[in-house]
Amino acid sequence: MPGRGSRSSVWTGSDNLPPAAFVAFLQNHDQTGNRAFGERLATLAEPAVLQALVCILLLAPAPPLLFMGEEWGACEPFLFFCDFDDALADSVREGRRREFARFPEFDDAAARARIPDPNAEATYRQSQLDWGRAASAPHAEWLALYGELLRLRQREVVPRLAGLHRNTARVHRYGRGGCHATWELGDGSTLALFANLAAEACRELPRPPGEGLLHAVGTAGPDGLGPWSAAWYLT
Repeated sequence: MPGRGSRSSVWTGSDNLPPAAFVAFLQNHDQTGNRAFGERLATLAEPAVLQALVCILLLAPAPPLLFMGEEWGACEPFLFFCDFDDALADSVREGRRREFARFPEFDDAAARARIPDPNAEATYRQSQLDWGRAASAPHAEWLALYGELLRLRQREVVPRLAGLHRNTARVHRYGRGGCHATWELGDGSTLALFANLAAEACRELPRPPGEGLLHAVGTAGPDGLGPWSAAWYLT
């Protein structure tokens, strides 16, 4: 086994692997559950920010992974929970709180004591989804957006991935948050992303093609692509 910090002798790199060899996601059980209070992106990020990221995730060639409830903007926390007894339960509880001692927000014992007990049933109960919320605002709007993008992906992107056995991605960055990425797909078509993941407009991005628009969020104008905007083109 290679030592810490060294490179495995069997590592062959991923530069030439096709998009389907990877899974893309915005959040998962590790990222969420390992936060002290298990907050999800729906409660941490502004809607415009999250909408741009979702648009990119669901139409990019790599298969997207969705964390439970993400598709309707679930706001219940996903806390770290377990079911241990006696000394092991105490060890896990205290170990969990020690993990956060190095963060300024938890530099005193009182702050760390507020971190939910992983072995408490209430911690598990708080992490359960209330599926009834999916039918009410704003969750229904998120569910509709995810559904629209997934249907578009299934219809326009997935069929064109067949026969794609190598990495054809080309990515260029512009300004603080501008990105132009292209993929040559299996049928010879080109999938292109124009995105601005910043709070100010990006003027440096190249002008998108005049046709072939698949989906867009945000704004575009004479000053370039607006804050938190993304546009997909298929040509």
